[in-house]
Amino acid sequence: MKTRYLLSTIAGMLSAIVSPTLQGQEKDNVLNASITQDVTSNLSGGAQTGETQLGLINLDFAMNTENMNLWKGGTFKVHIQNTYGGRPTEKFVGDLQVYNNIENGNHTYLYQLWYRQSLGDLSLLLGKHDMNAQFFTSGMAGTYINSSFGIMPLASLNVPVSIFPNTTLGLTGHYTINPNMSVQAGIYNGIPGEITQSNFGTDLNLGFDHGFFYIGEFHLKNPFEALSGTYKVGAFHHSGSFSTPTKNSRQQPGAGGVYFMADQMLTSAGKDGRKGLGTFLQLGYSPDVSSINDFYWAFGMNYTGLLHPGGKDEAGLALAHASAQDRLAEAREKELRRCETVVEFTYRYAITDQITLQPDIQYIIHPGMNPGLENAWAGTFRIHWNYR
Repeated sequence: MKTRYLLSTIAGMLSAIVSPTLQGQEKDNVLNASITQDVTSNLSGGAQTGETQLGLINLDFAMNTENMNLWKGGTFKVHIQNTYGGRPTEKFVGDLQVYNNIENGNHTYLYQLWYRQSLGDLSLLLGKHDMNAQFFTSGMAGTYINSSFGIMPLASLNVPVSIFPNTTLGLTGHYTINPNMSVQAGIYNGIPGEITQSNFGTDLNLGFDHGFFYIGEFHLKNPFEALSGTYKVGAFHHSGSFSTPTKNSRQQPGAGGVYFMADQMLTSAGKDGRKGLGTFLQLGYSPDVSSINDFYWAFGMNYTGLLHPGGKDEAGLALAHASAQDRLAEAREKELRRCETVVEFTYRYAITDQITLQPDIQYIIHPGMNPGLENAWAGTFRIHWNYR
């Protein structure tokens, strides 16, 4: 049944591509459709060896209010997802940072539904929204498959956050100070609702007793004129109550952290400057007693145009390190290691404008910070098809 549903969904998407009606409609609004298909295997270590397949289907439709003859500066977005296949992190590797960033089991759900209004240099967004679509983002780190490079475990492990796949209501604002500087902030419902087979992901789980998640960032772009780069400083706070993960567990009011992110090109070549070597750095700190991960860092090097002169391929090597809070590590000294570290090598090649192939290998040290699990080698082969 699930296979037939998947095939019918893909067939519907493909038929929509060739539909003259949709092609005409796309001139006024924007339809993004994509399929990501992974074959992944835990080659050694972890909980057990084995392989599985998993995937993600995206249907994302944005409607411009001016093109709808309404008013200027408005955008409505409807974003539906279907995830399917195995749960390799849970079944095979057992790591905390989640080595595959599309893992979610078998669900079809409303992922995002929001409205954004632009008012000159200010834009406001309200609705069911993925916080990680605006905050904690890094273009270079986004190349990798391990989830930590997309959203720091400093946030996702320590407090409930509105991220893939469970999103909730949020209000965000972005203000452009000048072409090189901007600030943004957001407030989200404290605990996203769970996706079930019957609720289509519409449970926002609203309630003042959950607290609220607050976040803010300052962005600096291109501080070095010859080479592009983006630098971000941010902070977040959750106003809910959290249990301290120690022997003498108690309720801790509020939790949060601070972080720094940088994407910087080191060399640039080609007519459009796309070919070259770039690096990224991520640092995060959460001092709260309730935190599981108190310190996180990630570093990587990406080279675009390694084999293809037109810059249609990208090779990357990166490390992500998440450490356990000292109080937690001391309280569970015999059953918990001090950290988990992942080393990932990935290569992405665009064989056409729509199809990208990505072989990927990860070495996960101390998976799950569990002393009973050996270091794991996990491989993934990803095929991504995109229509815009």
